[in-house]
Amino acid sequence: MKLIGKILVYLIWAVNWVISLLLVFSCYGSLAAPMGQWPFASLSGLAFPFLFATNLLFLLFWLLLWRKGALLPLITLLVCIGPTLKYCPIHLLAPRRAADADLTVVSYNTESFGTRVNKEWSVKNPVLLHALGFEADIILIQETHANIVRAAKRDKDISADYPYIETESTTSGQTCMSKFPIIHAETFYFEDSRNSCQYLRILLPTEDTLAVYNCHLQSNHLKKDELAEYRQFIEKPTDSTHYRASKTVLKKLLESTSLRAGQARMIADMAGTETARYFIVCGDFNDTPFSFSHRLFDRFMNDAFSRSGVGPGITYHEYRLYYRIDHIFCSRNMTPLHTWVDRRNKDSDHYPVISKIKLVK
Repeated sequence: MKLIGKILVYLIWAVNWVISLLLVFSCYGSLAAPMGQWPFASLSGLAFPFLFATNLLFLLFWLLLWRKGALLPLITLLVCIGPTLKYCPIHLLAPRRAADADLTVVSYNTESFGTRVNKEWSVKNPVLLHALGFEADIILIQETHANIVRAAKRDKDISADYPYIETESTTSGQTCMSKFPIIHAETFYFEDSRNSCQYLRILLPTEDTLAVYNCHLQSNHLKKDELAEYRQFIEKPTDSTHYRASKTVLKKLLESTSLRAGQARMIADMAGTETARYFIVCGDFNDTPFSFSHRLFDRFMNDAFSRSGVGPGITYHEYRLYYRIDHIFCSRNMTPLHTWVDRRNKDSDHYPVISKIKLVK
């Protein structure tokens, strides 16, 4: 019996090693692909929540059974502490600083203002009202709906609050609603994709120019049954059965991840040479904080949520898949004071991200 017990412990120990290595890879995998050449490395971040939770369970298990065994999951967690705090920050005092903000920005993939659910195409649309309710200075929308935007432009109350509205609805559909003058607007279309980036220059009350890149990077285009396979795979990445069943899903994910890497590089190149005093890159990235596209902007910009948010900040919630794939990045001379995700309206498959930002004079 003792021999069987030892063999069982060693088997569990071996599984713990595999989980630990996968956890480290999920945190740092995108670093292995400096130009996004290996999409699987960037994709590995999707498994982070499940790998992290499993590693915690191993830590508790070894503490109860064999304390020396707890060193492996403990060291793994310490190695991953930096990325973990980026994924799930704990800036508990951030709300107290919000009163000092100069600018409030909302980024919101509205999924056509949630019309799939609410069937409302007027200015009474719940998702539109939800976005307006934040009283933000600038509202940046992805997956807009042209009819609702036109109705908003005609509405006296909305146009009084947001006299400057620019929309692009031929591809992924971005819209900007601003309290400040929009002095330039154009759209950059990504090659071999229906997605795009809306570029705007906004004149702030300080007479400074704010450049905004309102992005919707490549979608995964997974069907409902494929999403179920996808969830099974990321919950049990070591299960070969799910891996074989998910070949089609993985192929789509890898292809879309590769496309997003190229799209992110295009926007990063433009933002890196931006002449406006302040600039923001935001929108639906379809990528987690451990992806290549996120790391690309994080190198020279401030990730608003990682620097002033609390918790995982889940923005996508459809099909029981919960990730932060919507981001707000601001230039280094802009300080995020308080950033949060509002979950009150579920008509869209995304939640809005709101950030209160201080301009460094």
